Order: sequence, then structure tokens, then C-alpha cells
Amino acid sequence: MTTNQPESTESRLSRLETLFVNIGETVVEHDNTIDVLVANISQLTENVNRLSNSVDNLTINVQKLTDHAAEDRQQAAIDRQQATIDRERWQAEIQRIWEYLLQQGGNGRQNH
Repeated sequence: MTTNQPESTESRLSRLETLFVNIGETVVEHDNTIDVLVANISQLTENVNRLSNSVDNLTINVQKLTDHAAEDRQQAAIDRQQATIDRERWQAEIQRIWEYLLQQGGNGRQNH
């Protein structure tokens, strides 16, 4: 019959030393990977910030164009109203001249 004898302290320490060496090598490998990941995250953050600034500028420009278009529409409505008023005034003036000419009989004398 075989009995399980406890592992010697030296053997246990040797096994633990090997484990710690392996863990240390793995940490160093992961440290390099982490550095690369941090650099990539930093670059992505800069790109997102640039994109965000571009979107902000685009939003501002679109708002300016929208405001300008609203002003243009308002000015066009005012211009149409003024054109209608001017047309009515010209028509009234032409009518007044026409009536004056009819009264003069076309020869500059007033018909009674």
C-alpha cells in the first residue's frame, strides 16, 4: 500500500518559484500589449475629439445657413409686398396720366 507523503518544502518552493517566473514573464508580455492598447485608445480618443469638433462646426454652419435662409424668406416676403405696393402705385399713376390725357383730348387742351 502506498501512502501519500507530503511534498517536501524544497520541492514546493521550487514549484512556486517556477510559477512566479512564468507569471512574471506573462505580466511583461501583457504589459507590452497594454502599452499598445493605451496608445490605440489615446489615438481613438483624439480622433473622436476631432470628429466631435467637426460635427460641432458642421452643426453651427447648418444653423447659420438655416438662419440665413429664414432671413432670405422673410426679406423675399417683404420684397413681394413692396413690389405689389409699387405696382399698384404705378398703375394708379398710369391711370391718372391716362385720365389726364383723355381730358385734354390728346392735344393738351382740356375738354369741357
